[in-house]
Amino acid sequence: MSKLIIPSMPEGLTWTEDQWKAITAKNQDILVAAAAGSGKTAVLVERIIQKILSEQDPINVDQLLVVTFTNASAAEMRHRIGEALEKAIDANPGSRHLRKQLSLLNKASISTLHSFCMEVIRNYYYSIDVDPNFRIADVTEAQLIRDEVIGELFEEEYGKKENERFFTLVDSFTSDRSDAALMDIVSSIYDFARSNPLPDRYLQSIIQMYDVSSVENVEELPFIKGLLYDIELQFEGVREMLKRGLEVTRLPNGPSPRAENFIEDLNVIDTLIQANQDSWTTLYNAMQIWSFSRAKQVRGDHFDKELVEKAQKLRDKAKKKLQDIKEELFLRKPESFLRDMKEMHPLIDTLVGLVQAFSIRFEQAKREKGLVDYADLEHYCLEILTGEVTSQGEFSPSEAALGFRQHFKEVFVDEYQDTNMVQETILKLVSEENELNGNLFMVGDVKQSIVRP
Repeated sequence: MSKLIIPSMPEGLTWTEDQWKAITAKNQDILVAAAAGSGKTAVLVERIIQKILSEQDPINVDQLLVVTFTNASAAEMRHRIGEALEKAIDANPGSRHLRKQLSLLNKASISTLHSFCMEVIRNYYYSIDVDPNFRIADVTEAQLIRDEVIGELFEEEYGKKENERFFTLVDSFTSDRSDAALMDIVSSIYDFARSNPLPDRYLQSIIQMYDVSSVENVEELPFIKGLLYDIELQFEGVREMLKRGLEVTRLPNGPSPRAENFIEDLNVIDTLIQANQDSWTTLYNAMQIWSFSRAKQVRGDHFDKELVEKAQKLRDKAKKKLQDIKEELFLRKPESFLRDMKEMHPLIDTLVGLVQAFSIRFEQAKREKGLVDYADLEHYCLEILTGEVTSQGEFSPSEAALGFRQHFKEVFVDEYQDTNMVQETILKLVSEENELNGNLFMVGDVKQSIVRP
């Protein structure tokens, strides 16, 4: 296993210890998770400059792939790197290497991921079935084509004889006046499927998930383990709130009578956590009977009103979180999940069939007009960079991808939280294969993540 190499920070620099680690760490893939305004982009630029200025192993700026989320961010990144290079040249005017970097900067791969995909497609279009004269459809144009295609698809379904599954699906998801809701569902599932590297395999997995004909116990459902894990994380968050509330009660002039409430509440959450670790059925039973005790009275001027309010807010927030979990997942008996999934299976099969039919028609309509959308760019690029795909869904690099791996000494990703699975697969194919000896550097903030289905 490789070991991170962190050199000592020179005197005069004002980076924090964590920032300096992010700037200088080597020999493995690195993810920097930090909040907005914490200097993530500045760290990324400084790391690039350090790579270029390295005395032991200097690299050229065009040997870096720098991926940002918007064209404006890419332009700003290029500008910042240019300013840093000019500053370095002022300090060392005789450096040929630095002057060369300024001349290479305009050719460097500093762009959005879609611009990089476009570059890959333009260079390797002949290896896949795509017209090199395509153009990118604007948002309005693509939406009009989409609306027309899905409208025609639904008209055909309405005209088919003995199409009971489709009509049941319509009745289940639409109102008497419009089937727009079902159209939106088909469109949303299509978009989310396209955010996966293997859309058809993803769609088939949805059907398989609802095929519970041989399942006798809710614990055997494929998603239960993941759901229990997510619930446990939420329980741990509630536990932290209650611990903070207990600490507030123990502060000088804090609402000390409420300490007993928080101790009892912590026993409640510990019981739920233990039930969660046992089984879904055990947790269901526990969620039916949990309750928080009545808050102890806090009277007297010697209690700090702000601390009383702070403790109460923490307790209310914890209680609401548990109540939300109960209402979302535990109002119905476990066996009802199995019954619902068995009833839903034929409808889901029909729904996925609509999505697949829409996908084929939408793709054909775009090809006839010589258009692509941004998801197409990603999938065409992925197709070029992929050698083989295993039955487990693992991607091996093509000759083109291996060429990029050899060329790019490091791959930088800004706003990593906004990348989808297709984009991540593309980045993996052009970076070093082994993350423990990798060259992928990512920065992001999960709190700024774009909401996706």
